[in-house]
Amino acid sequence: MIYKKKCLLQCPFTRGISMEEIYKKLAEQQNFSKNLQKITSYLYDEPKIFAIYSAAEAGKRMGVSETTVIRFCQKLGFSGYRALQAEVQQHLFQKSSLSDFIEEKSVENGDHQPLKRLMTNDLEAIQKTMEQIPEAHFETAVEKLSGTDKVLVSGVRTSHALASWFTFSLDIVIGNVRLYQPNVDDVLLRISELTNKSVVVVFSFHRYAKDTIHIAKLAREQGAFVIAFTDSPMAPIAKFANLLLPVQLKLKSTLDVAPTVMSLANAIVSAISLKNAEQFQERAERFDAVNGKDFFI
Repeated sequence: MIYKKKCLLQCPFTRGISMEEIYKKLAEQQNFSKNLQKITSYLYDEPKIFAIYSAAEAGKRMGVSETTVIRFCQKLGFSGYRALQAEVQQHLFQKSSLSDFIEEKSVENGDHQPLKRLMTNDLEAIQKTMEQIPEAHFETAVEKLSGTDKVLVSGVRTSHALASWFTFSLDIVIGNVRLYQPNVDDVLLRISELTNKSVVVVFSFHRYAKDTIHIAKLAREQGAFVIAFTDSPMAPIAKFANLLLPVQLKLKSTLDVAPTVMSLANAIVSAISLKNAEQFQERAERFDAVNGKDFFI
């Protein structure tokens, strides 16, 4: 079997500065005026304004002049507003990260064990992440989650499965862990229940769902400690995270990132179970004491 590299979507724009580079440039800015800072907030929180509207209309919606919008674009290295708009449109609408999942699945001719090779790619990604994330960050995550009064976990779209698994696993170990479910929970009620001893864990990957970013922002304002699993130190969620755990791969697809994120998340849960061994043992014994024979074959 031969896996050939192919492109599912052709981008109609000439590629310029990527959104990751834009976020990096924004993070480096120290002397933005009040109006430029306002535009920065809109680019993080409501990028569709830039994708849909003209410079004049976007400025009107943001409460700044068209000239200020154009100056903002130029400070980021664009020739003008239309160049930034094309990049935002590409980022939001033209290319799903799922296409990247196929584009780089290339195995050399003559490779008679392609499936093992693809699994090796996951192993290499896990190894790379082990080297990239400082041990102190890992220890901080374990410490904060071990001593929390409650944990709220959020992840939507392709990140939902990661958030759901992490909620289930961590709840077995420490209890009082809740998965935010948009179709069930009132977000303001869930946030109001948080304290300065609470931890909010968010999973935010390209294409960076706004709901997750808003939850992180509200949780941070409420005084909770926010841990973010994401794909870049410059991702929008970084602005609202106390602790960032970036899984940085060449590709943006959450499907590619998932094995590494699961490995990292599982390591954190396992470390917490070892740190709180007595508490975990008590929970396990209570779990095993329940007569659940009617629920299993």
